[in-house]
Amino acid sequence: MYRSCEDRLQSRRQFLKTVAGAGAAAALGWPGRQLTAAEPQPASFSFGLVTDVHYADMPPAGSRHYRDSRVKLAEAVATFNERRLPMVVELGDFVDAGAGKADDLKYLQDVRKVFEAFGGQRHYVLGNHCVARLTKEEFLTNCGSEDRLSYYSFDRDRYHFVVLDANYRKDGVAYAAGNFSWTDTCIPKAQQQWLAEDLRRAKDRKTILFVHQNLDKEEDAHGVKNAPEVRQILEAAGNVLAVFQGHMHSGGYKKLGGIHYCTLRAMVEGSGTQNNAYGVVTLHAGDRITLEPFGQQKAIEFA
Repeated sequence: MYRSCEDRLQSRRQFLKTVAGAGAAAALGWPGRQLTAAEPQPASFSFGLVTDVHYADMPPAGSRHYRDSRVKLAEAVATFNERRLPMVVELGDFVDAGAGKADDLKYLQDVRKVFEAFGGQRHYVLGNHCVARLTKEEFLTNCGSEDRLSYYSFDRDRYHFVVLDANYRKDGVAYAAGNFSWTDTCIPKAQQQWLAEDLRRAKDRKTILFVHQNLDKEEDAHGVKNAPEVRQILEAAGNVLAVFQGHMHSGGYKKLGGIHYCTLRAMVEGSGTQNNAYGVVTLHAGDRITLEPFGQQKAIEFA
């Protein structure tokens, strides 16, 4: 799933200048592959996280600086490339809603060019703003997702990763082109059943989950309303280490049932790169997790 390209990375300064000035950057990368079972596994595994980019060609609204997210994302991508990370996960709300579908597709095209400069695997989590004007299929087709699925799982090194989709109303109808209220959020039974079976099959691998809406605070407007049912599945599986999520722009952390729930700070908040927010997660031996924060992202103690 890697794209081969230049062996040597551009400097961060030149990269940002190219993206900000010309609106595009050459794809950067390096050959990559999955280790075989016979090869020694690395002592740790790291990946990048960004959330709530909310890119749109619109003036600021309150604390949200939509246009600035493009350069902020370019800075994050430059960091991830410098670290030669094997993958990055975007935790939802990649774009914000314009006046209509054409606007959202244009925003998606513009920010996709920036994100595709990352040299490793890119994974997308659906957020409610992603489908304010588009269907899930339209978003996943036009964002550059190689998976084209709203929920799925994959393995990297010795770990199992799961992407969930909480963009469903309580009646089980999928979000599509604004047919929803953003506080009416659930993970339907069919996806729960898939999740339980997927975790059962991956019982020998430590697992990390990604979702946009929050699974640790169902009583909050940002929470998945049937989160207790989902947490019961995660706890019963016995192999889930952590859940990484977005949606609540201030970020946060909670530990429930032995599982870490980490909410990243939104990238869209505040003007300029001094108000950027993203992180690099490292999974260490002994189930230890660290998050290296950048910009306004807070350091988190995974206790």
